[in-house]
Amino acid sequence: MEFLSLKTRGSKKARNLPSCRLLQVVELNPRNLKSLNPEVRESEWRKVEEVLKEEPKRLQDIRFYLRSLLWSRVQGVREEAWRHLHVYRELGITGLEKAFSSKSDRIKLTAWQHVQEVMELGLLSREEIVGLRQHFWRMLRSYYPTVRKKAWKLLPTLVKLGIVGPRDRERLVEFLMNKKPNIRLMAWNLAKFLVNEGVLTRDDLEQNLIYLKELTERETTVSLRARKILEEMK
Repeated sequence: MEFLSLKTRGSKKARNLPSCRLLQVVELNPRNLKSLNPEVRESEWRKVEEVLKEEPKRLQDIRFYLRSLLWSRVQGVREEAWRHLHVYRELGITGLEKAFSSKSDRIKLTAWQHVQEVMELGLLSREEIVGLRQHFWRMLRSYYPTVRKKAWKLLPTLVKLGIVGPRDRERLVEFLMNKKPNIRLMAWNLAKFLVNEGVLTRDDLEQNLIYLKELTERETTVSLRARKILEEMK
């Protein structure tokens, strides 16, 4: 079995080290990062972390493979990759904008849910993220209810980060008038917050209040939620 000191290999000091200080070569099997078994994936990522710490050059040949995991169609594989963003930073991996602009709403959502960490690690700048905003808007009216709801819950974070602001006023006003009741309701649910943050104005709400009142007249659960929002706005 082959052994070597990853930190001091080849040095005079390394030759004088006792055998107990020598480390076994970490054998990587990158395919395991795509395993459907969470335990197998986690184990392989731990190996990647070890190699990154001791011999990062070994990961250069698979950096594009690692990047592709960020837009894997398998949710578990994708989310595990996003939990290791510091690995991508250390390896100088670029091109993450592909995930933020993916045609798949689910892949796109995972990326946008990590937008703050991406910016903090310097993987994408605020300006670059701002330039990708149009892809976020599409999730707010996604065909998939879960994606749509999570995207609307993420909107306040984007406002706080300065990614969404007053320049997006007209687009957000359009959501207050959206023909789909559920989308319109989610927009109104954040209307007060958007006014407080200076993204919308009080006039924007008053001029379009008719669209919220219309929802209160429906014989659905939407009407109950709409009435509650209307009451909170008084």
